[in-house]
Amino acid sequence: MNHKYLKAIVMIALFASFNMNAQTLTPIAPTLTSQDANQQNFKEFCGADSLHNEKMKNDPQYKERHEKMKLAIKNAASKKFVASNDILQVPVVVHVMHKGEELGVGNNISDENVKLGIQYLNNYWRKRTEILGVVEGVDMKIEFILAIQDEAGNTTNGIERVDMSGVAAYVEGGVGEGGLEDYNNDQEINSLKEYSIWDPTKYYNVWIVDEIDNKNCYTGVSYTVGYAYYASSHGNPNDGTVVLICAYLNESSSTFAHEMGHALNLPHTFNGDNIDTGICGNDNLELLGAAIDDTPSHVRTSALDLGSGCESDVSNECDLTFDQVINPDTNFSRNSGTAQDHRFNFMDYSGCRNEFTGGQRAVSNTALTVTRASYLTSAALTPIATAVVDFNSTATLGCIDQQVSFTDASTNVPNSYTNSGYDNISFVWTFDNGAGSTYTSSQQNPSITFDNAGSYDVTLQITNLQGTSTRTKQNNVIINPSPSAICTPTSSNNDNNYGTGVTSVSFNTFSNLTNTFIPVNAYLDFRCSKNTLINASTSYDLQVIYRSVDGFSQHTGVWIDWDNSGTFETSERVLDTNVEAGNAGSHTYPTTVTPPANATLNTVLTMRVISNMNSSPVVCSNNFAGRADDYGVYVSTTLGNEAVSALQLKIYPNPVQDELTITLQNNAVISAYEIYDITGKQVMGSTQITSNRIQVSELSKGMYFMKIKAGNLEMVSKFIKK
Repeated sequence: MNHKYLKAIVMIALFASFNMNAQTLTPIAPTLTSQDANQQNFKEFCGADSLHNEKMKNDPQYKERHEKMKLAIKNAASKKFVASNDILQVPVVVHVMHKGEELGVGNNISDENVKLGIQYLNNYWRKRTEILGVVEGVDMKIEFILAIQDEAGNTTNGIERVDMSGVAAYVEGGVGEGGLEDYNNDQEINSLKEYSIWDPTKYYNVWIVDEIDNKNCYTGVSYTVGYAYYASSHGNPNDGTVVLICAYLNESSSTFAHEMGHALNLPHTFNGDNIDTGICGNDNLELLGAAIDDTPSHVRTSALDLGSGCESDVSNECDLTFDQVINPDTNFSRNSGTAQDHRFNFMDYSGCRNEFTGGQRAVSNTALTVTRASYLTSAALTPIATAVVDFNSTATLGCIDQQVSFTDASTNVPNSYTNSGYDNISFVWTFDNGAGSTYTSSQQNPSITFDNAGSYDVTLQITNLQGTSTRTKQNNVIINPSPSAICTPTSSNNDNNYGTGVTSVSFNTFSNLTNTFIPVNAYLDFRCSKNTLINASTSYDLQVIYRSVDGFSQHTGVWIDWDNSGTFETSERVLDTNVEAGNAGSHTYPTTVTPPANATLNTVLTMRVISNMNSSPVVCSNNFAGRADDYGVYVSTTLGNEAVSALQLKIYPNPVQDELTITLQNNAVISAYEIYDITGKQVMGSTQITSNRIQVSELSKGMYFMKIKAGNLEMVSKFIKK
């Protein structure tokens, strides 16, 4: 947490300014992030150890395989393996165990969200410091990739959806105690993994579930967040990782990374400890034959009172003299003799986890290249057809010198989101504004800093052993000069948090979660990073959510500087709300906004959102306890920007049985459509459109891509035929 903010939040404010109600404003306590969590409140626990112990007692074959691994793992743990630049890539299939919801709803999370979970996992395992911030541990040189070839040799996206709505035990309690059993080879007993599993010698199977032992992240008590089997289970039908959806989708949660550590033979760093008697633990002598020497002996961090935050000088009485290089790539050591030596390790129980060690990398590398080596020769990541090219970006509207990231979203292409590259697959990106500014990249997922304004066509060309395919999105990213100067408001009470103000703003295509902290200057500028493109003749939804407290009224206003004058006229106020004193809580206000006929076109305009205590906010002057946030609005008279129109395309129902309905929110006329299967073959199409309803009952089950043509635009969306 920013120390300046922390200091501001916890101090008691002294006001020299006027107080309209002669009342004292009381700052609220700071809200802790996941990495600031008090260790005594750490609630996420892992079920891997209990599964391993049970298998060792009751499965002689598992025990025999496990004993054979010990020597190899022991030797690996002592080497602190220094990795080459070669990256080991593991094919993954994710089984979405939903409860009958529509695609993208509830437990039946979207394809995009499944991919995000894999991206978050690789951020941790590859130590992507640009994502995670400064971390001291090693790059594990191992990454996980959704399969692109299924067991029958067909193209796949590596996602398997299973409707469990008819399985009462799963609906009532998920998997485990109170729910469905994880795995049972008794033919008379149904278990989770019998409903969906791919060949465990070729794919690493992951099941995402809503509940484990009838609990999840929202139950308010300690819960098992996931579990995995050690490499001794490789090739067996019980092998794989089970993880809660709520943790899988949480970018700040390292649970999935922790479970993958178990899958590649990393024990808990505190294994064998006893929190009641103070007995110390280590990396599980029974599993490895010897502890990993660059992790200290310790009691699990969740049992210690270390206060809030991730800094502590509490001694580690289990290993006061610990002094080891944990990262042989940088020669970084842990040697404080305190909880700082272990609390950051992914295999501990801690809210501060962000690192693996060199010894852990050696163990994981051995587990993958020896016991789980069949993954490395699997055809699961081999394209069987040319790529069906698609991509997306973090912004469709940006400013000069702003970085925009592009993500390959193509079919028939493996993607770890780390730009490691693949044998026999190449990527060529071109960004061209038609006015002499061209940028290129050969990365799969590049980030481009545009230093010239313009409307950029973006082209991605992908070549694999099956051939080359290309896609261009015209006017995909609009880069503007820095926004014009704008008047700035002030606040008599700032640099503090009183628990009141705006917490969420949504307008057309952007949504921003804010907080009630009032910064030093009472103002934040999001115009280049949080913005939207709108059409001059269309109405758009705007929603603001804000909080109020007892004893004070709360007022919120929204203005859009339509004439780009740098000030805000009364006529430019598009939302005006207030909550009287005595109505503490959260309040939601939706409205619609239509650009006026005289709105300035083709430039970034300012939308200002202000919330203030006790009186209506003043847009360009002093407020009592107010915060202002500025957002960007770009008004166009044409549908020339593909990204805007594509976001307004709707295809439903999805999944579909017989009939698809197509709508364009901008009421553009659909002139043609084409439907392609997952291999890129066109299976349907028409240039004679008399209805927005299309019969697809004759299509086989599977995923398809639909290209819609409207005027000069081409928009692509995907659907599932069930």
